[in-house]
Amino acid sequence: MPRNIEAMLGSCVVIPCTFDYYRYPPRRPGRIVWYQYVRHGYPVVYDGWNPNEVIRIFRGKTSLASSQYGKTCSLEIYPVTWSHHRQTIYPWVDPENVGRSTYRFFDTTVTIDVEDRAKAPEIMISGNMKVGESVTVQCSVDHTCPSYPPSLRLSFSSLSYTPQTRTSTQGTKTTLVSTVVLERDHQSVECTVRHLGGITAKATKTFNAQCSFFPLTIRSSSSEFLEGIQSKVTCTASYTCSQHNPVISWSYSGMPVSTETKRVGGKTMWNTISTLSLKTSSNDHGKTLWCTAKFSQGQTQQARITMYVKRSMFSLGWTFSTPKSITGLKGSCVIIPCKFTYNSGIPPNLQLIWYLYQDSGYPAVFDQRGGTVVSKFSGKTSSFGSTAGGNCSLKINSLELSQNLVRLYPWIDKNPITSYHSSGHSFYEKTTQLLVSEHAKNPQISINSIPRVGEQSSVSCNAEYTCFSAPPTLSIAGIPGTGTIKDSLVSDGIWKRTLEQTWNVEEDSSVTCTVSYPSGQKATGQQPLNVECPYDDIKISEKLISATEGVAKSIICSVTYKCKKNTPHIDWNYEDMQNTIRISKLSKHSYSIESNLTFIGSLDDDGKSLTCTAQFTSGKTSDSALLNITKYVKPPDAPYKIHGFDTAHRLAAEVPFRLRALTRSCVVIPCTFWDNEHIPMTRGIWAKRDGGIVFHNGRSHVMDHFRDRTKIVGDLSEKSCSLEIDDIKPFDNGPFCFHAERGNEKYTFNNSCVFIVMKASPEKPVITGVPAEVDAGLALTVSCSVTHTCPSHSPEISWSVPHTSSEVSDSLMSGGIWQRTSTIRFIVAPGDGVKNLTCTATFWREKKGVTTAALTVQGTLKYKMRTYAPAVVPVLLLLLILVAVLGVFIYRKRKQAANQQKPPPRPEKRRNLPEGGEKPPRPEKRWVKD
Repeated sequence: MPRNIEAMLGSCVVIPCTFDYYRYPPRRPGRIVWYQYVRHGYPVVYDGWNPNEVIRIFRGKTSLASSQYGKTCSLEIYPVTWSHHRQTIYPWVDPENVGRSTYRFFDTTVTIDVEDRAKAPEIMISGNMKVGESVTVQCSVDHTCPSYPPSLRLSFSSLSYTPQTRTSTQGTKTTLVSTVVLERDHQSVECTVRHLGGITAKATKTFNAQCSFFPLTIRSSSSEFLEGIQSKVTCTASYTCSQHNPVISWSYSGMPVSTETKRVGGKTMWNTISTLSLKTSSNDHGKTLWCTAKFSQGQTQQARITMYVKRSMFSLGWTFSTPKSITGLKGSCVIIPCKFTYNSGIPPNLQLIWYLYQDSGYPAVFDQRGGTVVSKFSGKTSSFGSTAGGNCSLKINSLELSQNLVRLYPWIDKNPITSYHSSGHSFYEKTTQLLVSEHAKNPQISINSIPRVGEQSSVSCNAEYTCFSAPPTLSIAGIPGTGTIKDSLVSDGIWKRTLEQTWNVEEDSSVTCTVSYPSGQKATGQQPLNVECPYDDIKISEKLISATEGVAKSIICSVTYKCKKNTPHIDWNYEDMQNTIRISKLSKHSYSIESNLTFIGSLDDDGKSLTCTAQFTSGKTSDSALLNITKYVKPPDAPYKIHGFDTAHRLAAEVPFRLRALTRSCVVIPCTFWDNEHIPMTRGIWAKRDGGIVFHNGRSHVMDHFRDRTKIVGDLSEKSCSLEIDDIKPFDNGPFCFHAERGNEKYTFNNSCVFIVMKASPEKPVITGVPAEVDAGLALTVSCSVTHTCPSHSPEISWSVPHTSSEVSDSLMSGGIWQRTSTIRFIVAPGDGVKNLTCTATFWREKKGVTTAALTVQGTLKYKMRTYAPAVVPVLLLLLILVAVLGVFIYRKRKQAANQQKPPPRPEKRRNLPEGGEKPPRPEKRWVKD
């Protein structure tokens, strides 16, 4: 066992310990107890039998480290804290059986040194240190926690192997091995070690690699150079370090040169490529072409090729031009356009010949001299134009598929082609390839202007052809009208016929074009027109909306548009308000949509904007109006207009002059009155100030608008006249006034009129009792309150968390305003971080107010440990009882044996005795100093 050992704060430490014996073996070699080395007593650091006797700083933090070998007493401490610093401890094997000759365990101690700074890891690099080569990087760190070795991470992405941990008598080492391809001559690698507990350290090492250069290469586009024809020659320098970019020069000057540097082969190889555009003459035959590369470090490389130049038959005084390819339709004709020029004027009586290109020989497809023509072109070819004007065009009739892909070229010379040296010459680039198509191509359709419904637009359809003497016909379907036809030359031998047609655009239209060729082929193209459906700007009926708080007002927003399919969706920036939509057809393609919003404003809305937005498939349009919301002012008392109450008696009542209510919900208007008579009122009546009956016990007397929605919830005999109005409508503002009857006597009341201030959106609940931070598993009590004016149907309050208990209370605030409060007690669920606690108030007829509070949860780990403890403690108690019973049984057996030695003394009396029987010195005389 080491005398000292370092331990990382927050990590673990494993103290290696082994023991052996030559005589007097312990009775229980697996019974290991660790003690704290102090001047007095034997404080327990680890005891698997008696864990509760372990001193506080080590309790729950020590365990025996597992090992595949016997006679081990290694101790693991986790987590390491500052209280373990400079603690000296020692193990004892089988401490219950101590005799004269057992080992003096307290003579071998270990002192723990706690460190809070990690040592930097060690980086080792091996391999061929050249750019582009792979090297092996090893990152190692020594530590004392083999149970939970630290993690290692390298700063580059490459093939990494699982870290290996090796433990020896010198300690524990964890190594991470990886491979990296050297990308630069100076490249750094960083290794980071992270110990259990979070302490980290870093180390950096720089590669110093060598740069490599590869032989210079020179290549030409062909093995031979053609006289007067430009050829490409490339010279390539390859190297591994980008800063060594060379300068490349050529032995031929005055010719175009382009240079390109690029990365190849991943990230470590660079190429600088110089391309020479070389035009040779017959005098260059056999000469040497050099390229030279000078690198920035002074190195120079050269490469060369010998030039072989062939004379071209096309530099003999005349040239011609034909298209590289031309396409004809099977059964139709094709004209291959051809022009030629002579340097010194066109000789008279030139005869035109066209040849079929092949590797050997010169088979003719047309011979103006009357020579033999190959069978597949016999009788089908003719000249198209006069050679005297420099025209060498060829016409081919009745194209066949057997002629597809053949290559043709002209000869315009007074001497036959065979009289010139053509060995090694390639006519491929000067030939025209004949392409024969079996099926006609679909015509191309284009829209000349953006088609808008209700406006004029034009569409074009075109098809190409190669037989000018027999053009195709075009027709357009799907749109009305007739068009105009135009033919134009697109390129050599290619003509285009175009049909353009104008029409009045309608909704959901498409166009089809058909082309028909004289040879019988047809093709059709179809294209949706994707017509646009324009719309106007949306408009609000009022730009300044003046309204009284809580009084509904009708606001209209309208927009006109084209196309029925483009009907928009209209949104307002205020929610929970009634909105009706009306769509009108103005003309064949024109429509109007109108959104009627029943707006209910509050004083908070004053100065804000009311915005409506129409969302079309192709865009949107918005308009806004300024809100001017004024407070409701109680009007002066005015006489009732209700029939029969003109001469009524006047009494006093108490009714709030204003009361807010949520539309679609209900409202209870509190009402009390004073009457000195002992005979109760026989009838209570509520009416609007303008005379309309709102409540009457005779149902037929009630206005249709309020019928079956009102009732008196107070007791007239108790002088309570409270009125409930259910399913509140936006315009149910009132004022509503109470009056009564006693027999034939009629009564009106002072202060008995109430004005209903409407609210479109419900109140938001208020959450209280939520702390800023809370531990997981804690029982928390929170409340959620919401005000309302519908006590007969109070809001239902729900929570987003399950709770162990809940309580709901209602209280009257003032003037008919009630408050419902829900108080719950719940256990904070584990999971550190910010959690949402949501309270939802569902009002009568389903409108909802929602409030969410943030709850920061911490201490999840501690909570889980407390949760599992009740399941573990009973098991431990049962084991302790079994151990105690077994101990009593063994004790009695020992007492009965005559030759059995006395029970061992208390720990402080069980120090190992020397052979002479002398008592060992006291611990304070054996204290080991640093």
